[in-house]
Amino acid sequence: MKSGLKWLAVAAGVVALGGTALAQADAIKQRQETMKAIGGAMGGMAKMLKGEEPYDAAKAKAAVETIAARAKGFDALFPKGSETGAETAAAPKIWADPNGFKAALAKLEQTAGAQAATAGKDLDGLKASVGALGGACKGCHDDYRLKKS
Repeated sequence: MKSGLKWLAVAAGVVALGGTALAQADAIKQRQETMKAIGGAMGGMAKMLKGEEPYDAAKAKAAVETIAARAKGFDALFPKGSETGAETAAAPKIWADPNGFKAALAKLEQTAGAQAATAGKDLDGLKASVGALGGACKGCHDDYRLKKS
């Protein structure tokens, strides 16, 4: 009987570890999807700036609002244990400097929140908004994203 309990405990441990691995992989997938949404919003605004698409105030404002919404709570998608796997580009500094990382994300969220009206005003406003957002994105990527080789 005791042997059966030992195997049950081992099986429960394996299931728990497997669940943790799934949760970590899910966090990585969610943050990659979030970054794709932010990148897509930035890309849409860039197309308007390049003249590849006509300027659309509603689309510009919506893109900035998407970035603000996706930035909110983004730090929660970086739990301990999700530092590696699933081709993550997250730099170890995220976990070594969580307060700095949260501050960088807060800056992105605040910048995006402040730029929605500007981006939706006219093409010059969009240009200013993209510049401000690009700076916030770059600050985080420079410190908290692995460099592409």
